[in-house]
Order: sequence, then structure tokens, then C-alpha cells
Amino acid sequence: MKAARLHAPGDIRVEDVIRPEPGPGQVLVQVMAYAPYGTDVGTYLNRGGRYVKSYPVGIGADFSGIVAQLGAGVEGLALGDRVSALALDHCGICTNCARGRHNLCLDPAFCTPARQTCCEEYTLVSARKLAVLPDAVSFEDAAMLAGPVDALNAFRRMRLAAGDRVGILGVGAMGLGAVAMARALDLDVVAIGGSGRRSELAGELGAGHLFPIGAHGEAVAGRVLETFPEGLDAVMETTASVWGVEQAFAVAAPGARVALTGGGALPVTNWQIVERELEILGVRAGAGQAQVLEFIASGQLSLRPTITRRFVLDDVAEAFSLLAGPQARDVGRVIIEIGETA
Repeated sequence: MKAARLHAPGDIRVEDVIRPEPGPGQVLVQVMAYAPYGTDVGTYLNRGGRYVKSYPVGIGADFSGIVAQLGAGVEGLALGDRVSALALDHCGICTNCARGRHNLCLDPAFCTPARQTCCEEYTLVSARKLAVLPDAVSFEDAAMLAGPVDALNAFRRMRLAAGDRVGILGVGAMGLGAVAMARALDLDVVAIGGSGRRSELAGELGAGHLFPIGAHGEAVAGRVLETFPEGLDAVMETTASVWGVEQAFAVAAPGARVALTGGGALPVTNWQIVERELEILGVRAGAGQAQVLEFIASGQLSLRPTITRRFVLDDVAEAFSLLAGPQARDVGRVIIEIGETA
């Protein structure tokens, strides 16, 4: 089978590899569509040596496909099922899994996620990670779930209700997913960031307030506070960058809830957190895949308008060169078409 493999930072090649066989509890999925996002670009560049320790290695996490083969003991799935995969595997039996919070699985075996790869014709997936797609959900829809799933988790943890205002820091792949999820929940969205076409895409998804930046890393909090002088009561940071986290805390109102998806050291001290009574929430992926699929199936949520380019698997090097280069500022989502997605 064909598979994309990284051999060094920025060196991605399509190679012939042996098609894997599913073991107990595993499913072999024929990949139809793969949608790279920020973590994939970080892996491609191996920023700071954080993502890859040895080469060659596969790439990709957000995808959809068709069940091609079942491993021993797999129940609830059938050959030919159209599926998408959660970001994190889980044991399925611990207290958190039983409560539906399987993104916080308590089994130590699942604390460090195994790397998923999907930029390939077939991929092995734990059966627990898979959800069958509703008929109205396309393969492209189902390959862009990471952003909305993270955002649904964040908005629920922030206790937001229809009509509430939320600031979304960053309008890359994850940020655009958060904007779409927020609008599906009828939230008032303040989209902060984007130095090119991406800010416009956030507006087309329904963000009511746009604060684009002229260049990467530009401070924007001052402009936000000119419009909202008391600050924002809820902020979701989607870039996991120094810039994004700094801007998130700068626009947060006293008593605000700030949801973080990653990043380094906080730009506020413990005393500043106390003095401003800030509520800081970590967001580790999410467990709302089925609910997001329902939003898509009902027509309440769609990221299709953000798709800027489509590539076939053989052109994956061109796709990643685009996503990692200066033109990325004008790119929404990119789809790698691996199977027949129509």
C-alpha cells in the first residue's frame, strides 16, 4: 500500500509499505480523507525536536474511512462501515470512561497516546476510537472533527449557553473548527488572529467580531479591548503558542474563564490569577465526537466552506509545503484525498 513517511524535518515521501493486519481489538480502516492541522505541521517540521524522536515515521490524525478488516473480539462494527476516529484511545472501563469522559481515561496505559497515522491508504485503529458516520456526513466532513470536538469540550467546561460571547484565539484549522462549533451552539463569537484570508473565513463561518492581525505574532489585545473595554468573559485559546496564550489572558475580563489547549508557561502569576479571579481550564481533546457528527448531519455545523485546496496522496509533499509556508495565511483547510470521497 502507499503511505506518506517523514524521513527528516520537511522531508515527506510517499512509499510502498506492507499493509498491516489488525490484532485483537483493532480495525483496519481504508482511509478516504485526511485533513492536516497544526499538530501535523509541527510534526512535519519537528519544531524544537518535540514531535519526532526517530525517522522514518508516519503522519496524520484527523481522518475518515471505511472498515476494511476486523481484528479478533471487535463488536459493534461491520465491514464497509463509514467511520471516523477519536484523537485518543481509552480503556472503556475505568470510572471516567464509564462517565463518558474517555478523553481523561484513568488507565496508565492510555496516559501517553500512541501516535496515530493516517496519511496512508490503510491504517490500524483501536476499535474504541471509531464512530460510524451518519448517512448525511461526508468523508470530508468527518475528516475535520478535531477542532469542533475540542471546542465542544471547552464550551461545555466553560458552561456557555446560547447568546453568550466567547473569544477564540487563533483562526487556523483548530480555531475555525471552534468558530463553527460556537455558531452551532448559537454563541456570539469574537475571532482573534489571522494575518490573511483565515480571518475572513472565520467571518464566513459566522464570527460576529473579527480582529485580524497584519503579521504573525502581532499584539492584538489592545484593539479587542477598545471594542470590549471590560474584556471577554470566556476565551478559548487554540494555537498552543506563546502569542496565543499571552493574548488570551490579555483580553480576559476579571472573573473570566480561559480554556487552554496547550502551550508553555502561563503569562500570569498565581497572584494575578487570584486577584483577577480567573478560571483556567485545560482541554484535552474531547469525548463529544458523536454529538459533533449529529450537528454536521443536521446541517448546523459545516467546515466545507473552509476547504481551500484538495490534494491526492501522491502530492502530499506539495500540500505540506503549502501548509508550512508563507501562503498558509490564506489557507483554511486542506484535504488529502486518499480514497474516492465523493
